[in-house]
Amino acid sequence: MKKWRVILITGIMILACAGCGTQEVQEAAEAEVREEATVEETDANAEDGQAEEEQAVSEMAESEVIEKNDSNSDLETKSDNGEIAAFAEKIQAAVANKDLETLADMCTYPVAVNGEVVEERDAFMELGEDVIFTEERCAAIAAVDIATLEETMAGVVMGDATPNIIFKSVDGQLGIAGIN
Repeated sequence: MKKWRVILITGIMILACAGCGTQEVQEAAEAEVREEATVEETDANAEDGQAEEEQAVSEMAESEVIEKNDSNSDLETKSDNGEIAAFAEKIQAAVANKDLETLADMCTYPVAVNGEVVEERDAFMELGEDVIFTEERCAAIAAVDIATLEETMAGVVMGDATPNIIFKSVDGQLGIAGIN
């Protein structure tokens, strides 16, 4: 009888332990499901954020394309009216005369000068004639055949390579956008 009692108590303990173990396994499984749901939610939020970011970039790129297309169509109109040739001649004259004041007035700010951004006219003037009117730049601008100037996505480039001066239409007005 004593043997049966020990077997019975052992069986009850095994069942109790098995029940506890099942509960722990079940709790662990539930925790894992909650964790997976959190990860999926985080991934979904990240994907939503990424989708919003991609949409914003796409909208910015689209607005830049529209702006460039507007600028190009404006340049075409100005080319037909002879304004591009007249503006290019003014640039050539200012460079030939090393007239920093006139060139500064022709810039649209901010303007890129030798790869750096110049925010305003005073800062442009502070660069000085030595920086703007290098021998190479003066020779390149003097050699430009105004009759052959063409519009590009960047604007009108005066000079075959660097050094050059780039101008474009900004808000309906021609202005120098870059001096390289």
